[in-house]
Amino acid sequence: MKKVTIIFCIIILGACACKKEATAKEEKKYYKNPTKLTLNDFKGDTLAYVQTKILDNKEYYIGKKFEVLLNDLNIPINNFLFSEDDNNIASVSSTIFLIYDGFEIKNKLTRGEIPVNLVVRWNPPLKAEDLKKLNGEMGKRGEWNPKNEAYFREQIVENIVKTDYNLEKYKKK
Repeated sequence: MKKVTIIFCIIILGACACKKEATAKEEKKYYKNPTKLTLNDFKGDTLAYVQTKILDNKEYYIGKKFEVLLNDLNIPINNFLFSEDDNNIASVSSTIFLIYDGFEIKNKLTRGEIPVNLVVRWNPPLKAEDLKKLNGEMGKRGEWNPKNEAYFREQIVENIVKTDYNLEKYKKK
C-alpha cells in the first residue's frame, strides 16, 4: 500500500511539474523575441505592449541612442514634457514622452485605465536651453514633430520607466 501511495504521489508531482513548465513556457512566449512583437499581439493593450516590449527589456536600451527605442516602440508619441533639474536649472535629466493627448489621459484615468507615458533618463543630462528651443510656441509646446524627434533620437538613454498613477485619485465619487 505504501508503494502505491508513493508511486501515486510521484505521478501527481510529475504532472504538476509538467503543467507548471508548460504554463511558464506559455507566459514567456512574448519574451523570446520582443523586437518582433506588435501592438496587435497584445490585442491593443498599450500598457502590456510597452511593459513587455520596452520596459521588461530596458537593459537593452540603456547606453544606446534613443533612436533604438523609438524604432522598436512602433507607437506614435504625441508630446513630450520636461523640467529643469532642481539642483541645476541648466540641465534636464529626464523627459516624459506622452503616447496620448491630455484629454485621452484624463479619460483613461477616469475609466480606471492606466495611460502609458515613458519617462526616459538621459546620460549625459540634456541642456535645458536646447529643450526650451525645441519646446515651441504657446499652443504647440512639447509637440512631437520631425525636428524634435531628430534631436531626441541622438540622445543616450540612462534609464526608462513609466509614469505610475494612483487610480484611486481619479475615480469619480
